[in-house]
Amino acid sequence: MPIDPSGTAPGLTKTEEEVPKIHMRCKSDKCDSILAVEVKVPGQPSGSRLYRCCKCNRTSMIPVGGSVEL
Repeated sequence: MPIDPSGTAPGLTKTEEEVPKIHMRCKSDKCDSILAVEVKVPGQPSGSRLYRCCKCNRTSMIPVGGSVEL
């Protein structure tokens, strides 16, 4: 059997990486979705995270971290 240089021979399938979904309510008033994915952007500030709704694709930035007063 010859070697397949492109790697698409029978039995070899390409698998797509599944992005983990987060249970978070969408910030849009018109959307009722509770699933979002975290968007990783190079150079993004460390004090915030970017999330995209799975249903309406609205993107929202959520601040995280910071000081805590007890």
